[in-house]
Amino acid sequence: MAEDRKNEGLAVSMSIADNLILSHPQPFEKNGLLFPGPKFAAVKEWIDKMAIKCQGPAQKVADLSGGNQQKIAIARLLHHKVEILLLDEPTRGIDLGSKSQIYRLIDQLAQEGKAILIVSSYLPELMGICDRIAVMCRGVLLPPRPIAEVTENSIMVQATTGAGAT
Repeated sequence: MAEDRKNEGLAVSMSIADNLILSHPQPFEKNGLLFPGPKFAAVKEWIDKMAIKCQGPAQKVADLSGGNQQKIAIARLLHHKVEILLLDEPTRGIDLGSKSQIYRLIDQLAQEGKAILIVSSYLPELMGICDRIAVMCRGVLLPPRPIAEVTENSIMVQATTGAGAT
């Protein structure tokens, strides 16, 4: 999931339905024709699962709040049954209620055995939802450490000096 959902992560001028199936429309195609009934049914299921506040699958993504746009970006990954999620700044620019929903979803997905990599510059977020943290400094990825072994200060020292690199 891209950090800049409006320019890289979503096609905001398109519908919710089109965004969800954009990278994998085959289940809804036959002989080159796209069948909207099954597509909308599948999308409606994701709208319900993700508690996306919208008028329906045909609504343009641009008309939704940032939090609902972010949920659509995550729903697309889940619709395609990914096992590893890379979430880049998953809660940037969204309201507190949507942040809470996304945090719960991340926890649920981890409990289901999905691997989740989160890139975030917001340290309280990382400290609250991660099991391990690895810091990158000047293009070098330092070894991951259990959350119990790090503090916000130690993360900042590693991020600015590379201390801890081997």
